[in-house]
Amino acid sequence: METRSNQDRLPFGTETSSALASLLARQGLELCHIDWRQGRSRGVLTLTIDREGGVSLDDCEETSRVVDAFLETIEELSTPYVLEVASPGLDRTLWTLEDFQRFTGKRVRVRLLQPMEGSTNLKGLLEVVDGELVTILDEDQKRRYTVRFGDVKTARLVPDYGETRARKR
Repeated sequence: METRSNQDRLPFGTETSSALASLLARQGLELCHIDWRQGRSRGVLTLTIDREGGVSLDDCEETSRVVDAFLETIEELSTPYVLEVASPGLDRTLWTLEDFQRFTGKRVRVRLLQPMEGSTNLKGLLEVVDGELVTILDEDQKRRYTVRFGDVKTARLVPDYGETRARKR
């Protein structure tokens, strides 16, 4: 699975990241992303979690307790930190090729690292993921763009509020 990784910015190695993912998987949760922001006196470690049907506030609270207890045992994490646990939200970020494949057929907003035909912003239907190539039918330009996953700076789902209301009924 290719990802736009920030592992080199985390205060711990890939083994700890994998252990966190396994710990959450045992709870029926997916670890979507780990982010680290270093502040003046302490860092902020943010875990983005999900599960089929979405996560609740209780899921985030329980995950925070479990992960905090686990991280207390990790010697490589010696920097003071605050732990945040979050849901990906309706406008979730797509971090991996797997995310792109999972959300094929959905509307996305993509920002590219370099302009393609004069634009770095695409918004439209995520049509195809083929290897490392992602095809988007841009709703503004009324044409298809195929870009390499590595050329994507950020990508987010565009919420379909009609679909969300229909699920709540």
